[in-house]
Amino acid sequence: PLQILSRWNWKSAMLGAILRAFFYFAVYKASKESFLVTITAMIVEFSFRFFTSGASGALVQSFRRATPAWFATLIVTVSLPVISHTIEYSTHYIQEAYFANVFAASENNARQKAFAISVLFSVLSAMFNIFVMRNGVLLVGAGEETNSFSSDLKKIPRLILEFTSYLPIKMIDFVIARNFINALGIFIGFGLTVGGVLGFFRGKWSWAWTTALGAWAIMFVWTIIVAIGSHFLYNRADR
Repeated sequence: PLQILSRWNWKSAMLGAILRAFFYFAVYKASKESFLVTITAMIVEFSFRFFTSGASGALVQSFRRATPAWFATLIVTVSLPVISHTIEYSTHYIQEAYFANVFAASENNARQKAFAISVLFSVLSAMFNIFVMRNGVLLVGAGEETNSFSSDLKKIPRLILEFTSYLPIKMIDFVIARNFINALGIFIGFGLTVGGVLGFFRGKWSWAWTTALGAWAIMFVWTIIVAIGSHFLYNRADR
């Protein structure tokens, strides 16, 4: 624990807090909450995320070279969301239950909606963080491996593309190898995971099947785009 605090990752803290604050802004405005309620939720989220994201970043950085890689990723993906969302739920609940007369509480169940989506976001965020840190980005106190924050930000768009293309490329490879069962398994598993997480934490079956359908639609379209892009780059390289 002391090592995590001493290696507090300020890069992860800044990005995590800002992204989460705007995430809450989007969900609360979509839920038609008042401006005061929305700003209150943003401030609460930013305040504790600034500290938890920095500590989480330090933990992820310490796991970036752990082997086997899949097990290290699993530990990070499970442990960090559990810890951070226990704090998140408690913080927002206490704010609304005991300090509503000081800090405005949600009126249209935006907190419950935001929490469910936030869990899924945290799982993806944990996976992405360990992915980028394995590529030398968002490191703090890592000697020669540490780059400037501006340099890290320039690399993130490319890493986002690589990260989001991983499953589509896997499915494409399986299809080319005529291993259709594995390709279909990835596709089905992705939708069920997204729908299961959102449905469970929102406590509504309707959220499970609608978000699963949405996840499948997005994955299908993105896989086609990745396949076309890969084919274009392959033909261009042969010229």
